[in-house]
Amino acid sequence: MKAVLIKEKGSVQIQDVSTPKIGPEEILVGMRACGICGTDLEKVHGEHITPPILGHEVAGVIQDAGTEIKDFSVGDRVVVHHHISCRHCYFCKNGLETLCEEYPKSNLDPCGFAEYFRVPEALVKGGTVYKLPDSVSFEDGSQTEPTACCIRALRKAGVSVGNSVAIYGVGPVGLTHVRLLKYFGAGPVYAIDVIKKRRHFATKLGADLAFDPTTDDVPNAISLLTQGLGVDYAIVATANLKALESAFATVRKGGSVVLFGAPTRGALMSLDMSKMFLREARFQSSYSTSETEMRMAIQLIESKRIRPSEIITDRFPLSQAIEALGLADKAGDAIKIMVENE
Repeated sequence: MKAVLIKEKGSVQIQDVSTPKIGPEEILVGMRACGICGTDLEKVHGEHITPPILGHEVAGVIQDAGTEIKDFSVGDRVVVHHHISCRHCYFCKNGLETLCEEYPKSNLDPCGFAEYFRVPEALVKGGTVYKLPDSVSFEDGSQTEPTACCIRALRKAGVSVGNSVAIYGVGPVGLTHVRLLKYFGAGPVYAIDVIKKRRHFATKLGADLAFDPTTDDVPNAISLLTQGLGVDYAIVATANLKALESAFATVRKGGSVVLFGAPTRGALMSLDMSKMFLREARFQSSYSTSETEMRMAIQLIESKRIRPSEIITDRFPLSQAIEALGLADKAGDAIKIMVENE
């Protein structure tokens, strides 16, 4: 079978590999749709801070099920979350599942960008496999995980109805934040991105205003719009540290900056800590998601409250996955790029 694997730093290949063999409590899934995430690009470039396995925004059809599998059958349409926590450590018991030492150790075999992938026993037993309703397309289903990640970030930050929010970076996850914020009643919502098409998408999906940080003085503009206060929250959905620096200047006194975009390994920045102290600015990072948010995301997608496929601009067959990753790496007019397999 075909699978997209990292050969070395900066080099990806579509390789012929053996179809994974499954154990009695494992399943084999035929990939139908897998979205490209920004973390996939970081892994390709060797700048990753998470395991270097490509493709985790995935949906497909069960091709084979182990002899001990009771809740799933061959032919079931499914969404799979690629990580699971241990559920008994300090972090798991306190709602911090993504900080569990076991969490990043689980994954799909060999990856999500493959004709078939094995879902290990730990994931199956942990409940990370979800049946996909017939009313939900594979494309929409594949976006359950990134949607869940955004839900977790908003829950951790405590964003609520009526809060003003600035979103730095309105690529796929930034746009997902826009949709969720508007659905949950937050606002006004301001979108900041250097790419015109992304700003257009943001306003189309509900952002009240969009700014180009290369030409607009974003902190000053938002200060004027908020009578000098600043926004309640700034969500940084990009790895760009200049955006993070601007975010701190955009929130009000006592406001919160949420780092959602994964920085590259070793990324550093300087902050005037005296200003941080006097303004009582809060900082919160948010990494990945748990099964709680996965279930919430599936419900939102199934009920059509949000439709992830609205932001898909490009689709590639698995045989052209390298071209798909190359297009995503250019960060041009493409928004969400999907790799699909029939």
